[in-house]
Amino acid sequence: MKDPLIFEFGTKKDFGKWSIINDGVMGGLSQSKVTLDGDAILFAGNVSLKNNGGFVSLRSALGNYDLSAFKYCEIRFKSDTKRMFEILIEKDTPFYLPKFRVKFGATQKEWETITIPLRDFEISKMGDTLQQGIDPEVLKGIQRIGFILADEQEGSFQLWIDYLKFY
Repeated sequence: MKDPLIFEFGTKKDFGKWSIINDGVMGGLSQSKVTLDGDAILFAGNVSLKNNGGFVSLRSALGNYDLSAFKYCEIRFKSDTKRMFEILIEKDTPFYLPKFRVKFGATQKEWETITIPLRDFEISKMGDTLQQGIDPEVLKGIQRIGFILADEQEGSFQLWIDYLKFY
């Protein structure tokens, strides 16, 4: 069995190579940043719908991640809002090509750990769902993994992330 892929943001401080990509790449005005906050990272900012904006994201460094042997994704997080975030898996990085995503959100303002079957991810293109579920074979050669908030709502947000694990 393959060892899990773990992004340990808290104790191992494994976020230095992650970067912010906001809607400013398309003229939007949303802003976000990531900082270390104790044993977690804090992804925070403000989403603006002005100038055709509406998303903020935090994405890993480009790599060659093989997720095909894994069945689950687990995240430990908390948020100050009930907004729906997404875990984003990118086989190809150009914005116009399909991505794999699954939504998650806080049910309380305390730490939560959720496990999501990879089969529950959907294929989407520029926010529109193309297909529910994904074939594990397409999870070879993933270039980037990330988090995005693109829920068509303006306002501030805070998302603390302890770790993201694929197993």
